[in-house]
Amino acid sequence: MKSTSSALQNFHRIALVATAAGLAGLTGCAAEPVRTRTVVVERPAPPPVVVAQPSTPPPVVAANSGEVVIEAAPPPIREEIITVRPSRRHVWVAGYWAYRGRGYVWVPGRWMLPPRGHVVWVQPHYERRGHGWVLIQGHWR
Repeated sequence: MKSTSSALQNFHRIALVATAAGLAGLTGCAAEPVRTRTVVVERPAPPPVVVAQPSTPPPVVAANSGEVVIEAAPPPIREEIITVRPSRRHVWVAGYWAYRGRGYVWVPGRWMLPPRGHVVWVQPHYERRGHGWVLIQGHWR
């Protein structure tokens, strides 16, 4: 019986020493505060998208005004991802469809600096004229 109680005492001593060593190892350990960092990555502008319109006739030029009247209607405006604003002065200029020879090409939006203070960007848009469409160029007003 003596050997059993001695073995039990040794076991308790070893367990107590292991527990104390474990606790000693934990003292002074504090959880590091979680540090977060936000990284903003600007994506390059996507390449232009050409909408093939093989049946689109060439534009008709109105003789008296010099306007280019395009018989095919422009496609719907695309949704764009607006990137991070480079500065407080920059203004987002949304993309638009430009007619290039035989079809429409998407011109992606971009950030621009106004040429002077207190001006507003007027988006390019198409107006219906007779049997076609005319692009009204974007401009600062």
